[in-house]
Amino acid sequence: MDPMLLGETLSASAANEKFYGFWMPADGNDGVGGIDVFDIEDNSDFEVIMETKSSDEDDDARVSITTVPEVISAGPGLYKFDLKDAKDLVRYRLMSKAAGSIHFQLSQPLWAPN
Repeated sequence: MDPMLLGETLSASAANEKFYGFWMPADGNDGVGGIDVFDIEDNSDFEVIMETKSSDEDDDARVSITTVPEVISAGPGLYKFDLKDAKDLVRYRLMSKAAGSIHFQLSQPLWAPN
């Protein structure tokens, strides 16, 4: 199967463009997030993090729970990162570090039992 049939393609025209995933329930406080990159344009860099908030908070109250933002620039592959102190909702956020495009699939986070 052609991996281009899976996932999403994002194109950024400049640095610091932000792309948000949907809010999903967190099944624990700590875990591992990941993104499977199928293709990335040469000289493109994207940063991926996980954000969290309580269900009764506005989106403006979100905070990052990624211990170290994962910068994707080395090409296709699976990129994983640790998550700490999740509230009840989480979502992925990608941010361009330069103009370019990326084809990827976000992975369901794996949560450690509380």
